[in-house]
Amino acid sequence: MGPERQMLRFLIDRISRLARDRRGNIAMLFSLLLVPITVLSGGAVDINQALNARARLSRALDAAALAVGVRTSISESEAADLALDFVSANYPDREIGAIENLSVTLDSDNDRVTVRAESRVETIILGLIGIEHITVHWESEVQRARSSLELVMVLDNTGSMGGSKIASLREAGLLLTDILFDGADADRLKIGLVPFSATVNVGTSYERAWWLDANAQSPLHSENFSPAANRWDLYDTIQNREWEGCVEARAIPHDVEDTTPTTADPDTLFLPYFAPDESNYAASASYSNSYLNDGMGGSNERARMRNTPKYTNAWISSSSRGPDRGCTARPITPLTDHRGTIDDAIEDMIANGTTNIPIGISWGVRVLSPGLPFTEGVGFDEDDTIKAMVVLTDGENYLDGRNNPNYSEYSGYGYMRDGRLGIQSSSDATIRNALNDRTEAACDYAKSLGIRVYTITFQVSSSSTRELMRDCATHPTLYYDSPSDAALRSAFEMIAGDLTNLRLSR
Repeated sequence: MGPERQMLRFLIDRISRLARDRRGNIAMLFSLLLVPITVLSGGAVDINQALNARARLSRALDAAALAVGVRTSISESEAADLALDFVSANYPDREIGAIENLSVTLDSDNDRVTVRAESRVETIILGLIGIEHITVHWESEVQRARSSLELVMVLDNTGSMGGSKIASLREAGLLLTDILFDGADADRLKIGLVPFSATVNVGTSYERAWWLDANAQSPLHSENFSPAANRWDLYDTIQNREWEGCVEARAIPHDVEDTTPTTADPDTLFLPYFAPDESNYAASASYSNSYLNDGMGGSNERARMRNTPKYTNAWISSSSRGPDRGCTARPITPLTDHRGTIDDAIEDMIANGTTNIPIGISWGVRVLSPGLPFTEGVGFDEDDTIKAMVVLTDGENYLDGRNNPNYSEYSGYGYMRDGRLGIQSSSDATIRNALNDRTEAACDYAKSLGIRVYTITFQVSSSSTRELMRDCATHPTLYYDSPSDAALRSAFEMIAGDLTNLRLSR
């Protein structure tokens, strides 16, 4: 029986005894009743104080239990010190009640943390009848997560993220890894990173990998070369340029799906990124990537661009990016349990290029997948593993439309003239709408695999983009609009908190 119920029973008993005692007069009876009535009404204040103290105690112990729970290798003494710090911070001395008998129990067999304490509340009115304090008790219990976590961060590394924005993104990303690695068993957490701009970079270690169409089997491999050419051979024949690791999207629907690459179906193979030399015939600024002499005459700009022999033993000026123009993102970091690896990748992010959100999401899925190209993830049907993706952008999908026969700058979807995005248009709005459609398809596909998708917009003014990213998330509550650096940090903190997968069992 709690102290407040004991007090009430005591008062009721006293009043009942007075009611039964018929000796004396009315004045005497009133005088006798006056004190208990006063104590009863004033005692409610003391009881209310005790209840408030218990509510504050419960919140303080919940915070302490969670703080201890996320640290899987903590000792009993360290746990007690940490719990005391959190209780002190969440139940300062100025609050009513004094914390007593704080204890922490670590149940390693069941992976459970229990924190108990009492709060001693000094009374004011009840002291008149001998009840000098009320002691309230609370116990918080946390069941540590037993599920493994595989997380990929798909982060906008485009030019608009330059300056303080990319610095804030690095800081927020490091905060996320700090929280997650601090609270996870080494063998239960893996994190990957997909920086994206107009395309993505898988890393030069995969040069001529068979799944990167080493034998030029894909029909897309030669769409901008006549006669047909193997892009790998073109890189080899150019004297001062090498493949930088970027790749292009496969044909729809393989562009956003985790279709296993196979030489039996060339459409499933990936393409090494190769931005063709554009015609130098036009005397205007319509072409932005003309880095070789066309090697042929005539006014057919398309034919001059596609002329394959011009690449033989070519030398490209140092002022031109050449075939790697548009390949600006840092390499993908596959899932790893090594904190230093992922932290280094986050710190190495740069801001350059245009925005192709669907290609980033599609490679986020492939990082989480157990199949090629990356094989670090477990199967999507593993019930004891949480698969999660954080997608961040600071703006709308955008690939430059151009008033020339190519219709656009070269990107992970090639030229818009070739229709690999499902359209043939030079209109920026039309291109954006097509990219938004592929973004929606990529998000839906990721969610269909059971991936928990979090989305963040960072200083985005476009309401349609905010709506697109909100709909991309697994649930609207997993979408975070971050208009400031502080809001971005808060978003990553909340995502990290959700991903600790801890719960109070009572």
